[in-house]
Amino acid sequence: MTGVEDWNQYRAGRKVTGSGPMGGSTFSENPRARQVFTGKGFTRRKRMTADERRDQIVKAAVKVIAAKGFWGMSLQDVADQVGITEAALYHYIDSKNDLFSMVMEQAYDSPEADEFIYKTCTGTDADGHDLLFFPRFCANNVIFNARRPEMVKLFSILNGEALSPSHPAHRYFIGRNQKFWQTIKSLNWCLPRGYDLDRFHHMWMLCMSAMDGLQYRWLADGSADLVAEWLAFSDELFPQEKWHGFMDPSDIDPDSEVCLASYGLITGGEQAVQDRQLRSDGPCDGTTATEGVHRPEESK
Repeated sequence: MTGVEDWNQYRAGRKVTGSGPMGGSTFSENPRARQVFTGKGFTRRKRMTADERRDQIVKAAVKVIAAKGFWGMSLQDVADQVGITEAALYHYIDSKNDLFSMVMEQAYDSPEADEFIYKTCTGTDADGHDLLFFPRFCANNVIFNARRPEMVKLFSILNGEALSPSHPAHRYFIGRNQKFWQTIKSLNWCLPRGYDLDRFHHMWMLCMSAMDGLQYRWLADGSADLVAEWLAFSDELFPQEKWHGFMDPSDIDPDSEVCLASYGLITGGEQAVQDRQLRSDGPCDGTTATEGVHRPEESK
């Protein structure tokens, strides 16, 4: 049992089968690197559309870069994986750097990833405020990446290589965190009292750094369970005495008529609360929450 089922068991306070926060570490005393790819190449098809061939080329490049890094990759390596000549490769790409751009834009930061990660960490209160839950967001990232170890390895290798200013991915990785944070801070996260923007920024940085470090260790040990280890991290990062009721969209009581806006990173804060109190026709008038999140024991 992995992924979302593990998260649901963790949220219910039950031991995750075979591992998890209460089951001890899943890392081996004699680790062996995770086997990410098989030795098989791609099925060779004589007739493919240009888009199908480009998609195949990108997947082949992911495999080669994850094994050799960008500097170690040659276009001949990619052509061999696909089963075409290097000259034929130039019908679909302009250069090695062009192929790299295709890999980063199409393979890693994909709409599919955003859909999975953001959608199920979002809930709506009785007044229609959309609120995102950070612990679930972090778990979703880990669950999604556990399903694509080849992309995690690609990202990890490139992230290290790109520390060099001469690397074509240097600007991408240096700017990625800043770009990511600009998105994160624009969202209405449902947070415990005491989390202003600065404190939440530190929490976000801590969690992303912990996630990156854990993924490196997971790649180095094929027996480790990435999701179970992250749930153990969650016990430390999101202690129940602070985060109880702020972990998951299911913490919003569907039968409650209380407005949760004051808990939102965007809709909360002193100025936001004052603005709502000044509006005589607003849906939140007089209903600013002091206990606006569903407590599991209340439904028992």
